[in-house]
Amino acid sequence: MSHFLNGHIIPRNIMATNPGSVTEKPSPSQGSRLWTAANLLTSFRIALTLPFLYLIKEGRFGFALLVFFVASVTDFADGYVARKFNQQSSLGRLLDPLADKLLTTASFIVMALPHVGFPSIPVWLAVSVVARDLVILLGSVAVYLATGFKEFKPTLLGKVNTFLELGLIVVFLAFYTTGELIFLLPLCYAIVITSVVLSGFEYVIQGIAILVGHHKAAR
Repeated sequence: MSHFLNGHIIPRNIMATNPGSVTEKPSPSQGSRLWTAANLLTSFRIALTLPFLYLIKEGRFGFALLVFFVASVTDFADGYVARKFNQQSSLGRLLDPLADKLLTTASFIVMALPHVGFPSIPVWLAVSVVARDLVILLGSVAVYLATGFKEFKPTLLGKVNTFLELGLIVVFLAFYTTGELIFLLPLCYAIVITSVVLSGFEYVIQGIAILVGHHKAAR
């Protein structure tokens, strides 16, 4: 839920051809920055969502955990490659949070579905996770339409919430794969729902502050 786009300006080379006129020379990097190694890693993480969800649906939690681990490695790798080799791009800023949110939201939905022979997470928890993301998305759209503001950034609680949601997926799969520490899951559910509520309220307050500030500036 995401976390989002910042403005990205690609420099252009301007070459004067004669006095009083200039010719713009397109940057050769504009097209190449779309499918960089970093963006390909992020796209691969998005593609891993389908086998991951299938394995959860089939109750093959051990293999699902392995796929999730690979996805987590690509999450670290794409950011490292983008910074190390200067491959930051607008597409990357869009794909990276999209990949994380797609994986977590879809996982909570599938994990909450009733299964024969193996457990599910509470439906109320999955509904809360999805509802929070929808509120943030719709609120961001409303703020943008009302003010034109688009520099939305994840808050500290938002980052913590994403970490806890991903962590719950890991411990749920790990506990039921090993058959150990399952009794700790209700505590994990309580921690995640607390984070969902607090971070959701923080984003709502942030949106209201932007609207109020825009209204005062317009006077």
